[in-house]
Amino acid sequence: MVCVDTDFLIELDRHQPAAVSRMQELANKDELIYTTVVNVAEYYAGAFKSKNKDAVGMAREYIKGFSTLLLDQESALIWGELYNRLRTDAIGDRDLFIASIALANKQTLITRNVKHFERVPGLTVESW
Repeated sequence: MVCVDTDFLIELDRHQPAAVSRMQELANKDELIYTTVVNVAEYYAGAFKSKNKDAVGMAREYIKGFSTLLLDQESALIWGELYNRLRTDAIGDRDLFIASIALANKQTLITRNVKHFERVPGLTVESW
């Protein structure tokens, strides 16, 4: 099972060849593809910044194609532990939430920001 980061969501939506290729590779392996509620929020933030009046509606339709992992009790517990261990200057609050949700759900995080997320103990990270 894999969890895709916001950078992947954006570039896949833009039909960037590397993201499309990685998605095809995952689909060929019958991987279940998830994202987190934090990634969805970041994606929507970009849609609201867009000058395209249909951007939010288009974003809603696009995001429906992904299963969304939520911030639950277990991921909140992991976040609290990591927050105190890492002091978010190493990663930032939103990314720490993403990492915690991925960890709680035993997901591999697919991101271009590998060096950033590798700071999180126990998190499996892959680039695309």
